Amino acid sequence: MKTTPATKAKRLHSPRQYRALRELMSGPRTVRQLFDQIGCNGVPQLISSLRVKGLQIDTNDRKGQDRDGRPSTYCVYILSEESRRQAFRLLADYAG
Repeated sequence: MKTTPATKAKRLHSPRQYRALRELMSGPRTVRQLFDQIGCNGVPQLISSLRVKGLQIDTNDRKGQDRDGRPSTYCVYILSEESRRQAFRLLADYAG
């Protein structure tokens, strides 16, 4: 199969993208959870790079408390059910 720029754009290009997508396949993840598992800063930019590949990753704001008991809002990323098949293919292609 000939690789074109369009096909390349649909592939994972880094171990960070792979780890992030693998985490999202397991369920909703906070920025902190992804940061801990991926091992890098720039989680929102990483999520954006996965969205460019056609994956639908929803962002939900949640309310909670910080370690001092003050109200806070944090973000949870959720891979949509419609994108799971494509995500599986991307993971398999990268690992393959």
